[in-house]
Amino acid sequence: MPALVPETNPPFAGGSRWSAGTESATAQSGSAARPAGTVGPNVLVRRAFDLSVFAIPFTSLYLPGTGGTVGVLRLVQLVMLGAVLSQPQVCLRWVPTALFWFLGYITLRIVWGVWLTPEMSGLWWPSSREFIQFLPWVWVMFNLLQFPGTWRRGLWAAGAGSFLCALFHIAGIGVAQAADEIENRTSVFGMHANELGATYATAMIALLALWMARSRTWTQRFLPFPMAAIIGIAMAKTGSRAALILLAIGVLVLFFYGDSMGSRIKRFGGLLVFGAVLTVILWQIPTAMSRFQEINPQNIGENNPRARMLPVLWEMFLRSPLYGLGPDGYESELTRRAMPYLVNQGRSIVAHNQVLLLLVETGIIGFLLFSTGLWLALAAAWRARHKPGGPLPLALVLAFIIVAATVTHPDHFLILWVAVAYGLAGAASSPPGTGISNQERMPA
Repeated sequence: MPALVPETNPPFAGGSRWSAGTESATAQSGSAARPAGTVGPNVLVRRAFDLSVFAIPFTSLYLPGTGGTVGVLRLVQLVMLGAVLSQPQVCLRWVPTALFWFLGYITLRIVWGVWLTPEMSGLWWPSSREFIQFLPWVWVMFNLLQFPGTWRRGLWAAGAGSFLCALFHIAGIGVAQAADEIENRTSVFGMHANELGATYATAMIALLALWMARSRTWTQRFLPFPMAAIIGIAMAKTGSRAALILLAIGVLVLFFYGDSMGSRIKRFGGLLVFGAVLTVILWQIPTAMSRFQEINPQNIGENNPRARMLPVLWEMFLRSPLYGLGPDGYESELTRRAMPYLVNQGRSIVAHNQVLLLLVETGIIGFLLFSTGLWLALAAAWRARHKPGGPLPLALVLAFIIVAATVTHPDHFLILWVAVAYGLAGAASSPPGTGISNQERMPA
């Protein structure tokens, strides 16, 4: 049986097709070549992957009258399950070690919940179950992203899904006012404004990376910018500070570490155009920038709600630093001490800081488990910055880590796990015979 060999096009620049040919797999420079005898994803697997990324902005959309059980997310899960069953040897070939650390964290969170906050099970069990659902998806994505062409299709899918969602957002279809009483801050299709903003920002980073890569078609050369402009308008409507920080960090990483993707002049030109478009958008729709104005020397102390939250969370962590206070048991006290006026409204607040959230809920033990998984993704993304995918995995993972340590807790953002999958798979784009170390993946 003839071995399967990749064609010469690098995966990030335009994709490769697997074809029957010589008896041995030839290592192509910059290609994500697979060992001899390995088949590529079939049509169902490829389309399921594309759909899973494309549908992220719509995953909070459910059919009326189904109680939030039948919707886009369930459809995607069924398609992905069918894809995995059709080709398990492709979808489940390797298990990234980081998944074991994330699995350890969520197991600890559930055990701590049963032990420390059993009365809050109505909150921590649904969120824990949602987290568990992310892990198989990351596992499948990690394996598929090692095949030529998948990287690029995933980026286009992320851009196209956010572009379609942004069109609905701008047109006012499915739009709702965000719950935090900020004028003109909106979301769409039931997704939280911060999560939607992060999804938009990630799509814009993906489109910029596509433009910076070696262009093979006129579509890749010209389409990313108008798509990013529409997405940027919708992102400004979310008023998400985390999205702006995420976008800024991602774009800067692509610029400073994008040597493998294009010349410095091309990258600088893209940065200027991207910055100009975003500046015009924020000038016309100042919702997000007005929220940054809340953070100033005169308003950084007791007058700023976010600033009042930090010392409260830290004091709560110090009460039980080793194993925390239990999942979701902190919200009532945090609301009462940091924003007492919300108590009379029957509302509560969350940490808006992933580091403090982990420390308060699960202590140092849980923090180490979760952060080790992210560290493995970041380390793999760092090693991958000179590979065909360039600095894109680093741009995504590093940006999410920084916003997680400052302004939000994105562990329940589906788009975060796309970044983790790209980060973990980044170092796997290596010629046959080299592979990746057992510290990064294990055979299933």
